[in-house]
Amino acid sequence: MSENKSLKELSQILGFENVQTDAKIERIIFDSKMAREGDLFIPLKGNNHDAEVFIEEVLQKGASVITKQKIFGTSIVVDDVYSSLLDICSFKLIESKAKVIFITGSYGKTTLKDMLKSLLGDKCHASKDNENNEFGIPFTILSMPKDTEYLVVECGARNVGDFDLISKKLSCDVFILTAIASNHLSTFKNIENISKTKLKLKECLKNIDNFVDGRGIKNKNILEKNKEIIQRILNLLSIDKDLKKITFTPSAGRGNIIKLHGSEIIDQTYNAHPDTVIATAMEEDSSNTILVLGDMAELGEDENKKHENLLRQLSDFQIFLTGKIFKEAIKKISCKNINFFENKQDFPKNYLIKQLKGGKKVYFKGSRSSKMESYLELLIND
Repeated sequence: MSENKSLKELSQILGFENVQTDAKIERIIFDSKMAREGDLFIPLKGNNHDAEVFIEEVLQKGASVITKQKIFGTSIVVDDVYSSLLDICSFKLIESKAKVIFITGSYGKTTLKDMLKSLLGDKCHASKDNENNEFGIPFTILSMPKDTEYLVVECGARNVGDFDLISKKLSCDVFILTAIASNHLSTFKNIENISKTKLKLKECLKNIDNFVDGRGIKNKNILEKNKEIIQRILNLLSIDKDLKKITFTPSAGRGNIIKLHGSEIIDQTYNAHPDTVIATAMEEDSSNTILVLGDMAELGEDENKKHENLLRQLSDFQIFLTGKIFKEAIKKISCKNINFFENKQDFPKNYLIKQLKGGKKVYFKGSRSSKMESYLELLIND
């Protein structure tokens, strides 16, 4: 809240006026271990744990709670804890004067968020790493300082319906869809479900015209594409900023540069999809950059073909591959530039070090399951 509320005031906001004992609320917490007098504990339910089991412990520490249990004391009993959490977020957004920007998409969300944060400066509050899921989104909103002028919220989804409740409860001034690609197909089943799920956030827009659709921007270079998206955001919000002055340092594993042996390692190990590999690799000079790629997961039944097509599009590069999918894919590809390694013992460390010393760059990318950072570390820790 922009100012402290009492438990009864908050219960009125939520529409559950059943507080037995009032209390001042100074902060909202999600970790029961932090609980103290003046706190409001919101027990979240994940796939494996339900924080409702800590309610009694939190009350004994003098904190207040929102709960679905019929508990007397400094508590608000609600029908659905997560829905009430979003109601609190909605109230904070209404109270705040900040311009709110929601970002979603199959890839490019974090880089775009980081670029916006860099450009908009200290008065911009943005999602931190791993804050883009159903719990991270409200955490980003609730942790927004009072003097925030711009709020940038990264929104990720892994299942159909992930944004249904969020789209009903929350609002934004600008909504950006970076791209749609066929990742997380093990849960989404098809690309239509991916598109439908992510576009659900359009319902959050205060002005439906403030939708920036990155799918219509054909620039394959991600940084240049993001600059075009940012320029559209600046225009929509009447923000006077010079894009030429943007100073941007990518997050770890998302394109950060590691200086080594007189050259550079391009660390793209955080995650991968064929579209992002192409978009980021194409930013480099194929005559001076070696690609080290791992399998890309959750692409559905056509995963082998997608890996094959990727290799065809990157045939000008020298490429080192690892993973079961790439092992099958190279059987269908005839290219002298492609090499395969099975494991760490087979990894061409000495060759790549020699190439770095000779001035060539080395680019790493793969899905989280490929653990490409472990191969990158073999070079760094040599």
